[in-house]
Amino acid sequence: MVSERLDFAPDAATLAEALDVLDDAGSASGGAVAPEARRDALAAYSALGRERAPRGWRHDYAALGFDDLAWTTGRMRVPALPAVAPKRAADGDRDLPALAVENAGGVVHAGAVYLQPQRPLGDPRVTTLALADARRARRDAVAAIHGRIVDPRADRFAALSTAFQNCGAYVEVPDGVAPDAPLQLLWMSRPGEAAAVFPHTVVRVGAGARATIVERHIGGVEAFVAGIVEIEVAPGGRLDYVVMQQAEGGSRLCFTRAARCARDASIGWHVAELGGALVRSIVRADLAHAGARAEIDALFFARGFEHVDLTTALDHAASKTSSRTVVRCAASERGRGRFTGGIAIRADTRGCDATMRDDALVLSRDAYVEATPALEIRANDVTAGHAATVGALDEEELFYVQSRGIARDRAERMVALAFFEPAIRGFPSEALRDETRTALDEHLDRVGETFAS
Repeated sequence: MVSERLDFAPDAATLAEALDVLDDAGSASGGAVAPEARRDALAAYSALGRERAPRGWRHDYAALGFDDLAWTTGRMRVPALPAVAPKRAADGDRDLPALAVENAGGVVHAGAVYLQPQRPLGDPRVTTLALADARRARRDAVAAIHGRIVDPRADRFAALSTAFQNCGAYVEVPDGVAPDAPLQLLWMSRPGEAAAVFPHTVVRVGAGARATIVERHIGGVEAFVAGIVEIEVAPGGRLDYVVMQQAEGGSRLCFTRAARCARDASIGWHVAELGGALVRSIVRADLAHAGARAEIDALFFARGFEHVDLTTALDHAASKTSSRTVVRCAASERGRGRFTGGIAIRADTRGCDATMRDDALVLSRDAYVEATPALEIRANDVTAGHAATVGALDEEELFYVQSRGIARDRAERMVALAFFEPAIRGFPSEALRDETRTALDEHLDRVGETFAS
């Protein structure tokens, strides 16, 4: 069942219509936010309307247009494909294509429509559900996380996402469980429809558990996607959360993703923003217990008229917490990029260790990238540092490559790809690293004959 189409606008009248649609759809809807919470979030969205665009930006956050967008919700039942065992080579090693990422189960949406399999898929120990289903079946577990890690009153687009939430996913990895393959969350455009999609993802990783989740965004329709990801990692647990964003066309994506780590728990954020006309991506980790650790490996490539605005925020609220941030970003043609990195080490903490490194590559005269790292250190017995650079291709590196008989244009391509390696190395599997390299290679294919043009 797919609901009726609403012409989207971020106002009270549209919200009232959406509430009626959600009520009519009942258990078939993707709604997982109470009506009063939606109204409060919409009020917060209006109150937070003063945020302005960065310098030189073509998109004004306070005045984004939402014309011709369709808001829907619902689900479609789809046949479940049989599980296929990976082929084995004669020597016993896996014989898989470079981009084959194995799947331990997950959730798939076309726009905001949940594609519900006819039977459960993936690792039976792991729970993967549409968020609306999880809210009914596992109410207490969802309520302990949902809306408690990302405050919609603190960010305009998180507020908008909460007010009009129409789809989402829930993942729970029980204590001590370690799936062999990644769990996958896929959002793809619905053909022919410019959708307003507001996903909310809730993840719980149990004590001592280990897991990798891959969140994907694909498709070429001019959609608007504003989403929230909330993650809780229990003591001793580890989650690697990968974002592979390859939306095409005029898609605009605004996401806030945040994790809360218990004692000796760790979160690895691995973010590749490689598409979309406008990307506003916030990645955060709250380290509130001793031994908690966060790692961020992020990269973006803004080409054509694309704009990417990446923010990272790490809060060291307890002693003996640690974090590492590595960011690589590039822009070509008239692309614009901005990285804002924050590390906060609170008072009365000891033994914290935090590092941040950002490097940006400008590949054409009209491209622009800026970086703003910021450290807020309120304790003495800690280690913290940051570094940031913005520049063009290194002529010495190009000379070294050309001295091996490689033509200038090929040398430029090789050096540009190598530039991203420090961020790619942190991704949790060789298949995902290869996928990221291939996506970057495709971006470079579209830059033009020379980076200097």
